[in-house]
Amino acid sequence: MRKTEGNNNRDTRFEDLAELLPQIVFELDEDLKFTFFNWSAIDIIGHAYDEQAENRAGIFDIIRDADREKVRSFFTRIQKEVVSDHIECGIVAHDGREIPAIIYASPIIGEKEISGVHGVIVDISEQVRLEKALELTNQKLNMMNSVTRHDVLNSITGVLGLCDMLAATTTDAGAKELVSGIRAQVVRIKEQILFTRDYQSVGVKAPQWQSLAASVRDAASAVGHETIRVRLPETDYEIYADPLFGRAFYNLIDNSIRHGGPVRNISVNAEALPEGSLVIRYRDDGCGIPAGEKEKVFDQGYGKNTGFGLFFIREVLAITGLSIRETGTFGSGAVFEITVPKGAWRAVENR
Repeated sequence: MRKTEGNNNRDTRFEDLAELLPQIVFELDEDLKFTFFNWSAIDIIGHAYDEQAENRAGIFDIIRDADREKVRSFFTRIQKEVVSDHIECGIVAHDGREIPAIIYASPIIGEKEISGVHGVIVDISEQVRLEKALELTNQKLNMMNSVTRHDVLNSITGVLGLCDMLAATTTDAGAKELVSGIRAQVVRIKEQILFTRDYQSVGVKAPQWQSLAASVRDAASAVGHETIRVRLPETDYEIYADPLFGRAFYNLIDNSIRHGGPVRNISVNAEALPEGSLVIRYRDDGCGIPAGEKEKVFDQGYGKNTGFGLFFIREVLAITGLSIRETGTFGSGAVFEITVPKGAWRAVENR
């Protein structure tokens, strides 16, 4: 066993259990020097604990240089705030191998003060390899989709041009009406293909923390409708969501303009609920949505245009467990409620 203090039955049971685990199990003193690690650590550290007891190694001896400062801050916070947490970093083995890992740690609470830290180091090399392979596969698929979409759009542009030429060369009213119908269908196909350009980006990049207020503000600016006033949330929150999170508000605003009738005011606010979730409410002062259509509006293909706007929003939000529903009263405006689960939102500290 590799522990500086004498073993009692409790220590023995702990060490016996630690030796069965494939992960690195460790204990550190208040100076973050090793006081224990299991056999799984030997491949990383390069020697058993007893072989270096007089010149004990510390946790930073195996941390990649670029990550040492953030790991130092991590352990300082754990000891100061008496919390358990985890951090992703690079571990360097004695033979120079660099291993991506996650450190799970919590403070060791002594009789009067924090006496150190213990935890587990998990090798995530396989996970990282799989993520990189998946990312590369997605890049190739997206490239193929982009090339195919570009070629199809070029063909569609040609068909639309032929429709315009045909309409200009005939005086027959019936033929003109038929050409107009063909053109309308081709334009609809074009809009549906353009939608795939946005949809293929859903879930490609990792979720990230994003300001709710900034997302709404940027969406309103992108829509650029001068006659509609968009009121931002009074309290800002950060939401853990797909990078296309802001596009959800763009589509909601666009939906209000297209289908809400005489919309003049849009507001977004948020409320933290007692059970830990956050509800974001988007409201407009338009005509609202009939009771029989509140669920249908999120279906793929439902609607007057491409039918993808609200479907797209639901797909983007669902990536990190967010959900959306319509709760307004028909005739009094639309109300879309986005529920953000506990852990996927945080209040923005006033600076």
